[in-house]
Amino acid sequence: MMETILERIVTHTRKKLLTMRPYSAYEVVEIMARRPKNSFLKVLEDSSRVHIIAEIKCASPSKGKLLPPERVLEVLSFYEEGGASAISVVTEEEHFGGSITLLGDVVAAASLPVLRKDFVIEETQIYESAEKGVGALLLIARILHRERLKKFVDLCALLGMVPLVEVHDEKDLEKALFSGAKVVGINNRNLATFEVSLQTTLRLLPLIPRDVIVVSESGIRRKEDIAMLREKGVRAFLIGETLLTAQDPVEKLRELKGETELARC
Repeated sequence: MMETILERIVTHTRKKLLTMRPYSAYEVVEIMARRPKNSFLKVLEDSSRVHIIAEIKCASPSKGKLLPPERVLEVLSFYEEGGASAISVVTEEEHFGGSITLLGDVVAAASLPVLRKDFVIEETQIYESAEKGVGALLLIARILHRERLKKFVDLCALLGMVPLVEVHDEKDLEKALFSGAKVVGINNRNLATFEVSLQTTLRLLPLIPRDVIVVSESGIRRKEDIAMLREKGVRAFLIGETLLTAQDPVEKLRELKGETELARC
């Protein structure tokens, strides 16, 4: 059977991690002592407004190059001006053009909480994320056994980060709920085929307890998409390519949040 894109990325990540030095117990204690106050969860708990997690992604397997690294901080300023609630940074290098250095630059410059998106399969990546000062870390249920996912969720919480557990189907969701995740991201993109459908969010949403914050990811292009999903109970929206390909990211953010109509009233 042909290897999927997701399998290829995980294989590359596993090989790369073989060269990473593990963190000592002393280093972990130092990281915990230096952790800044985290506002990521508190921001999303405010149900009175549309929350957009605006993504910085330099490239993707399906779209190719999206954002030159030298423009990242400029785009960050656009996202903050447009009223994003948080920033997502894709750090996987081989297929998405990211890096841990890029993440550090964004965390240092951002006034908003930052989510790190990568293919997390080892504890080392969690310690590394905490050391960089991120507010949240993506954990992909598809690539982790449920006991390991729960261990990672607990470790994130111990280190002061919010684990955003990403799911795509019912099996993934069962693992996410078993892990005790407080924030679940429903990825409308199938990571094996990269096909996108908002029906994925609509199908899984009724299966998620009301006290779990739901983030809909991928395929959100219009304010009508947000209005429809928000009416169903979705709290936040992770949006990347729609913003990265917009001529005016500030205006696009405001449009997605429905603020352009309010301005005309």
